[in-house]
Amino acid sequence: MAPAAKTTKPIFKTSSPFTETTWPEISHNDQEIILDLVCNLLAPLGDYRRAHIHPSRGRKRKRKSTEHGNDPTTIEAPPPPEIGKHILVGINSVTRHLEALAARNAPKSMPIADEEKEDGESDDLRPLSMVILSHPKPSISPAHAHLPTLIHLSSLHPPSANPTSTTTRLIPLASSTDARLASALHIPRVGALAIFAPAPGAPALEAFVQDTVDVTACKWIDEAMAADWKGLTIKTEFATIKLKTTKPVKGKTVKEKLPNTTTGLANTEP
Repeated sequence: MAPAAKTTKPIFKTSSPFTETTWPEISHNDQEIILDLVCNLLAPLGDYRRAHIHPSRGRKRKRKSTEHGNDPTTIEAPPPPEIGKHILVGINSVTRHLEALAARNAPKSMPIADEEKEDGESDDLRPLSMVILSHPKPSISPAHAHLPTLIHLSSLHPPSANPTSTTTRLIPLASSTDARLASALHIPRVGALAIFAPAPGAPALEAFVQDTVDVTACKWIDEAMAADWKGLTIKTEFATIKLKTTKPVKGKTVKEKLPNTTTGLANTEP
């Protein structure tokens, strides 16, 4: 059988003319140091969950003695570690907090600043020192792609804010680190982890992150707000296509022809 012929076909794709969001790359050694410091910070919370919080095994009928608090074996659990009040776990929790911060800190000219907060909700928001993701490239992950832009918007300082306030750092780690973070917290999965600023027991971690990790750059927001025409960006890619010219039929070779335009049937020659 003759080898299939190959040809190239141009494929045209449109792309955004704005500058993409970028974040600094973190070396492997710095990632390991940050991961060790984070796991040490979360270890007391994980130990508390292992000792006092047991996974549910479904609904069971309770006895009357336990319903009235007459079980002598019941032991009241101690209060959880203080670090539990200074972290956010999960993509949804981190996203909601970043959206609230972005609505408060964004300039009035941005649409996100039009969202009004009631009952002083925006006044009680706490800044984040860092957001840790268990994905090395958030831009290619549908679950994490929105977080770099939200981190940039949430770090914008309003005119009344202290200019020396801490800017939130984005720390994308390898996907394999999610299992270690989940084990430290004694939960099935993490996905995203945010730490408030300041947090008890975290000064060493915050200082190391501020010194080694740069801020997230999101230039396309300023470019979009300028309302300047950027033109149309078209990318051309060439794909290799295999063309089959012959096929074996019971030891013979049959040439393929295009179907007849009038009858719609293909003509074959033995």
